[in-house]
Amino acid sequence: MNNGKLAIYGGPKIRKKPLPYRKLFDEEELENVKRVFKDSWREGVDFGYQGKYEKLYTDKFCDFQGGGFADAVSSGTAAVYLALKAFDIEPGNDVIVSPVTNPGSVTPAVIQGMNIVIADSAPDSFNIGPDEFEKALTSDTRAAILTHLGGQPIDIEPIIEIAKSRGIKVIEDCSQAHGALYKGERVGRFGDIAASSTMFSKTLATGGCGGLVYMQNEDYYWLIRSLADRGKHFRLPDFDFRDTGQCLFPALNFNLDELSCAIGLSILSRLQSIIDKRLEITAKIDTSLEASSVVFPCRSRDDCKPSPFFHTVGVAVDKLKVSKKEFAKAVAAEGIWINPHYSQLVSEWKWLHKYVKNGLKTPNARRFRDRTFNLLFNEKFSDGEVEDIISSVVKVESFFKKDR
Repeated sequence: MNNGKLAIYGGPKIRKKPLPYRKLFDEEELENVKRVFKDSWREGVDFGYQGKYEKLYTDKFCDFQGGGFADAVSSGTAAVYLALKAFDIEPGNDVIVSPVTNPGSVTPAVIQGMNIVIADSAPDSFNIGPDEFEKALTSDTRAAILTHLGGQPIDIEPIIEIAKSRGIKVIEDCSQAHGALYKGERVGRFGDIAASSTMFSKTLATGGCGGLVYMQNEDYYWLIRSLADRGKHFRLPDFDFRDTGQCLFPALNFNLDELSCAIGLSILSRLQSIIDKRLEITAKIDTSLEASSVVFPCRSRDDCKPSPFFHTVGVAVDKLKVSKKEFAKAVAAEGIWINPHYSQLVSEWKWLHKYVKNGLKTPNARRFRDRTFNLLFNEKFSDGEVEDIISSVVKVESFFKKDR
């Protein structure tokens, strides 16, 4: 009898077998990959890139988004890089970035010689807010890279209004928010260009790595196509890819291959059902957290429908005898997938400091991070997994609560 001894101190775990892995790439994806090979054999042409499956994939993605244009590229970082290139911003100008994001959303601006300006998040959120965006503006601001973090849409409409009034270009980083809705529209439809990662862990994935550039402006689309493939002049009526003298400008190669696009095409066919299942799981977690007096849901905005990438929950730290991080690590030790202390605060990246123009204080983002942790899950979780998550929270809470 362990008398409730925590797993972190040697007691038995609540979750005694591993949580179910996602197995996103299943028989359907394998069959689509086989089709690429079989088409190649039948047609007598080795598959490469920018072929049949990329067109099917990007067309289907644009249908999912409600129209527009898309180019499949090698990574989410490449997608951000290309979007900035399309804006033709001079080195030395300022780019606003979200306070909490991945380096792939920031470094494309750094390596193009732009200054980084970190905006704070809205209170009780990881996402940038309109007031915080406006406070971050400088006379040299030319663009903003705004991340819909964890699948939660930014309150983006008022930010777009401010940006348009100043002639500032906006990139929506949708890497963790494929299919999320803001006021009934898919994220990615509000800014000038949307950039997304489609690497293996993302809700929409194309294999090991990948990315998408999405836009509603056709001129941007053709420019992105050229920027992503060595400056090729795809819009030229008699374009011949063998004639390199037709290239428009020096550019790199960021193409995604046909096999990856075939995988993405297959995942897209069930993307909405994946999102719906994740929403169902997070709703059950939130309902179950009513049993806890320490851990509570971080609710979405009423005008949004998230596409959960992870699930952030709050902690009443004043009710605990340990820190939030220690509490979360104890829950993780019970066999639950948790990120106990999100490290993606841009202001904390010492390697970036010399590229940051404004101060490094983002108090709203830091305060929210310091009293939350992220539950990691996937659409394969059943009610049994949800029960184990909640049981672990309650067990650890009963051990560390001040009034215990």
